[in-house]
Amino acid sequence: RNQGEVVLLELKMVLVFAVFVSMGAVSAFRPGTGPSFAVFGNTETRALIRQWKPNPVDVPSGSVMLPSSTENMKRFVRARILLEQDSASIGCIAASLDGGLSVVICKFGDHHQLLLPLWQPDTPVTDMFKSMREWHTERLGHKTLTGARLDDPNDQLAWAKAAGR
Repeated sequence: RNQGEVVLLELKMVLVFAVFVSMGAVSAFRPGTGPSFAVFGNTETRALIRQWKPNPVDVPSGSVMLPSSTENMKRFVRARILLEQDSASIGCIAASLDGGLSVVICKFGDHHQLLLPLWQPDTPVTDMFKSMREWHTERLGHKTLTGARLDDPNDQLAWAKAAGR
């Protein structure tokens, strides 16, 4: 990453942390201290994914999205659609690791169903899922956390590995 991208990412993290503080949700969320997780409802999740949105590259012609950004943009659009379709039960589990914020869109109900992760680059997905499962069992053990509705084959494989399968 160039220096401008790093500064922009750091500014986004500060803004996201400010959003957490303003929502009073920071007590369970400690970025930079290892994996940290927090659950957010629909409105808060919409605010979080605005900060996660991939941005086009400023070039005079040709493709304005890097290949990874194109995939991320597809996930971002799908996340926005999911949040619009069912505002009552769709939210997220926000995950922080080494200062990077990932947002996993979830359907909350009798079970907590992971639907669509929005990962930061270089996120160790299997490790993140494993830590998330442990955190969820400890904090929200009265509900089952499931990855059965994950669409992406790589996410499905990482979830299975995190579950020890």
